[in-house]
Amino acid sequence: MRKSLFRSSSLVLIGSVVFAATACGSDDDKKTEGKPAASSTPSTPPATAPAPAAGAPGAGAPGAPGASGAPAATPLTAAQLEKALLTAAELPQGTYLTREPKGAGERVTAAAPDCQPVTDLLLPRQGAVKPAAAAQAAVTIGGAPTPSAVITTELFAFAGTDAETVLGKARTALAKCGSLTTKDSEGEASTVKHAEAAHPKLGDETLAIHSTPEDGGSGGQVVVRVGGTLVVVRIVEFTGTTPKLPDTATVTRQVEKVVAAAKG
Repeated sequence: MRKSLFRSSSLVLIGSVVFAATACGSDDDKKTEGKPAASSTPSTPPATAPAPAAGAPGAGAPGAPGASGAPAATPLTAAQLEKALLTAAELPQGTYLTREPKGAGERVTAAAPDCQPVTDLLLPRQGAVKPAAAAQAAVTIGGAPTPSAVITTELFAFAGTDAETVLGKARTALAKCGSLTTKDSEGEASTVKHAEAAHPKLGDETLAIHSTPEDGGSGGQVVVRVGGTLVVVRIVEFTGTTPKLPDTATVTRQVEKVVAAAKG
C-alpha cells in the first residue's frame, strides 16, 4: 500500500485520518467483530454537482435557525458525543472501533494557502479554530492486512458559531480547490481531486465531497452541521476508482442521534 494511504498506525486519505486495519488499533479501542449491518448498501454514488445556491438542498442558510434547533453557543461534551456515535449494529458489518479523533500532532498543510480551509474541515482538530470536544467510530470492511474499505463517523463540537465558520470557509475554498496538494508533517506531498457532490440537506447545512487521490483509491464524505456540532461521515475504498458517498441512511441516522443529544 502506498505511503499516502498509510502513515504511522493510521490510514490517511483525502487529508483525513481514519482507522487502519484491525491490527493497527490501539489497546484502548473498542472492537466488535462481525456486527450486523444496519444497511446492506454501505455507499451510494450520487452525481457530482456544483455548489448549491443559497436556499438550495444541501446549502442550508448560514446563521439561520436550522432543522436541528441545537444551541450553537453550548458545545456538546465528549461524553455526549460518544453516546451519540453510531453503534456497531447501526453501521455496515465489519470490525467496529471507537476512539477520539487524532489531534493536531500530524499537521497537513495545503500547498495553496487559500485551500487550507478544505484540509482543516477534513481534519478539524488541526485547524486554527478547534473543536471543544470530539469522538469517532469506524468500521473496517475486508480482511487483513489491509481492509477493502473503511467507514468512519466523526463528531466535532465547537463553541459559538465556530462550526458554521469552519464549514462556510471550506465550502468557499472547495469551489477553487478541485485539485488539492497537501504536505504532511514528514514533508510528504500528495494530491487529491475534490468535487462537491449532490446530497439531500440534513441538519442546518450539508456539504458532500467526492475525493479521488492521485495515488489511487477513492472516497467521499458528507459533512452536516447540527447547531455547533459538525458531523463527518466518510467512506474510503482503497481500490475504488469511482468516488462514492456513504449511505444516506447511515448519515441521516448519525445526524438524528446528534440532534437528540443536542436537545438533551
